[in-house]
Amino acid sequence: MRMKTLLPALCFAAAILPLSAQETEAGIQGGLIFPQSDLRSAVNGRTGFTLGVHGGIDLQGGNELRPRIDYTRIDGGSFSLSSLNSTTTVQAVGVGIDYLRYLEGRRRGSYAVAGIELNWWESQYRFRGSDRETSPSLMVGVGHRFNSSWSMEFNLDWGQFRSYVGTASDIKGGVFYRF
Repeated sequence: MRMKTLLPALCFAAAILPLSAQETEAGIQGGLIFPQSDLRSAVNGRTGFTLGVHGGIDLQGGNELRPRIDYTRIDGGSFSLSSLNSTTTVQAVGVGIDYLRYLEGRRRGSYAVAGIELNWWESQYRFRGSDRETSPSLMVGVGHRFNSSWSMEFNLDWGQFRSYVGTASDIKGGVFYRF
C-alpha cells in the first residue's frame, strides 16, 4: 500500500476525535477474516488477518462512536490458469466509523454494532500485476465488552474489492484492547 493512502485516514482520525466533549478512548484491534463470495474465490478460501487502531467516543446511555483505521491482508490464494499457477494476495487499508449500542445502557456487556468504511484495495497477481479499487463497505455485528479494556466482536462485511466480479464479503472475528 502506498503512503498516500494513509493521509486521508490520518485526516479522518484527526477530524473525528475532537467532536466529542465526552469520554474518549484509544485502542488497538486484531482479528481473523474468513472471506466469502468473490473474495473467497480470489484467495482460494484462505483465512486472512486484520490489524488496526481505533478511538471510542462515549455518547452516554450505552451509545458509542468508534472511528477506526484497519489494515487487512489475505495471502496465497492459488489457482491454475492453463499450465501456470497464479497466486493472489488481497490487501486493504480502510478508514471507518462504527456505532455501538450496548444492551445494558452502559459501556459494558453485549452490544450491537454497525459501521461504514472506505477501503483502498489492492489485488496482486503473480503473473499479471495488480488491480486497485477504492470502495465503501458496510458492516453489522455483535460483540461483548468484558471490562474497560477488553472486548470481542464478530461481524459481517460487504463491499467491493475490484470493479469486475469483486464482491468483498467476509465474516470477521476480532479482539479489541482499549488503553
